[in-house]
Amino acid sequence: MKRLIILLILLAGCFGISAQTGLFNLSFAIPIEEADSLLALSDFYTPNINDNLVRYYPENSDSVEAILVFVEPQTRRIIGWFIKYNPENSEEDDAYVLQTLQEMHGKTNHFDEETQQLIWFLSTTRSVHIMYADDNSLTVLYYDSYFRELFHINDKTAPLTDSETENNTIPENSEPSPSSEDAR
Repeated sequence: MKRLIILLILLAGCFGISAQTGLFNLSFAIPIEEADSLLALSDFYTPNINDNLVRYYPENSDSVEAILVFVEPQTRRIIGWFIKYNPENSEEDDAYVLQTLQEMHGKTNHFDEETQQLIWFLSTTRSVHIMYADDNSLTVLYYDSYFRELFHINDKTAPLTDSETENNTIPENSEPSPSSEDAR
C-alpha cells in the first residue's frame, strides 16, 4: 500500500513538472544558458545573452518574429518567455499553435473577456496566455506573477531600433487582469 501511495505521488509530481515546460521546450526556472542552447537548436540567435530580457530572432523561420526570454537577475534562471508570431501567418498556423498548447497544457483553460486572452493556469503564480496583438500577430506569454515587476519591457533603456524587429514588444494588455489572478 505504501508503494502505491509513493508511486502516485511521484506520478503526480511528474505531471506537475511536465506542465511547466512549454513551447520551444523552454521551462520555468532553467538557466538562461540552457534556454540559449534549446533555442539555438531551433535556429534562434541572440545578440546579447547578458540582459535580463534576452531577445531571440529566427535564422530560418518566417512563422516566428521573435522570442523574448525574461531572466531573474540574481539566479539567471528563466521566469517567463514571450513568443511573437508573424502577423502574416495563416489561420491554420495559429490553430496549430493553439492545438500544440492544448496538447502540452490540457484543454482546460479560461477565456478572459476583458483582455481577450485564453489562459492556462499552470500553478498559483505561473500561467500561459495566448492572444492577438494590435498588428494581428498571435502572441504567447509564459508568465510568473511572482516576478511581475520583471515583465515590463517598455521601461528598458535600450529600445529596439531595427526596423525588422520594431514591433517585437509585448502587447499593452498582455498582463493578466487582476480578476484572473485572484481566481488562481
